[in-house]
Amino acid sequence: MLISDNGLVCGEVCVDPHKKPSQEKVLFTHAHSDHVKLHKDKIFFATPQTNELIKTRYASKIKDKIFNDISFNKKQKFDNFSLELAENGHILGSSQVKIVADKDYVITSDFRLKDSLIFKGAKPIKSDVLVLETTFGSPEYSFPSNEEILPEMISWIEKNAKSGLVLLSGYSLGKAQELTAIANAAGFTPLVHDSIYELNNVYKKFGVKVGKYEKLNHNLKDFNVLIMPPQLVDRHLFSTIEHFDKRRVASAVATGWPYKGYFDKIFPLSNHADYNDLIAYAQASDPKLILTDHGFCEEFARKLNRLGFNAKPLKQHKQRRIGEY
Repeated sequence: MLISDNGLVCGEVCVDPHKKPSQEKVLFTHAHSDHVKLHKDKIFFATPQTNELIKTRYASKIKDKIFNDISFNKKQKFDNFSLELAENGHILGSSQVKIVADKDYVITSDFRLKDSLIFKGAKPIKSDVLVLETTFGSPEYSFPSNEEILPEMISWIEKNAKSGLVLLSGYSLGKAQELTAIANAAGFTPLVHDSIYELNNVYKKFGVKVGKYEKLNHNLKDFNVLIMPPQLVDRHLFSTIEHFDKRRVASAVATGWPYKGYFDKIFPLSNHADYNDLIAYAQASDPKLILTDHGFCEEFARKLNRLGFNAKPLKQHKQRRIGEY
């Protein structure tokens, strides 16, 4: 196993490379844009769900591309190693990667340990070397459970949708599908932006129960809940809706980050593991070496070392073998 400045490399496979890799084969852990780069002359591997999401999101870029499906919990053999993908609770099709070579390696990628309304949380995997995603690896990040956050969200939607229009905002892939399910749990069929609509359809195709939804198409007056990507939401949108629709807009964004924006309400709904979840995963995996990746990787590695682990942050570098850590 190699750690490089362009993703994790095992044999002829590069996992989630940032730029065009020298390796012929590329494994995508999930379909978020920061993990998907569709370079020429490469052979791509992912779960069937992830491949379908990629083909939907990047329809204009997939011509002549080769996509291979690796189903969850099915061993895939390569020249000098095998790998297996396991669900990780982040979004549809997202996967942890277990690589069996000279050691047992586990790459969590972006993951969630807590259950959501539509997915079960990740199950930690035993490993010798754990590459742990630490986006929220700082003590101030502690996310509520479903039992805590969902009743609050449903109550807020019910209250505000009776007297006006509720606008919910979350990333088109992942968060928006949860919001669709939550709106349905509150008793409302939401209107969704077309980017969300297409991805909702993929979730539905794979049996995920997101509930009912309709595409935004000059039909706002017929609905009480609207779901939009955050990059399309600003004060001008609120004032335009209120002017033409003649209803007050109550707005909320779902995010794990502190948010400075235009919303009336921030719900701490995240599809990542929080600080305590990261510690719990490390304890359950019980590796000999932990490499912390992204976010608060240095701070969290220090915390793990104080807890008795052998942990080191992944740093930007040209190339390094696991044995050098």
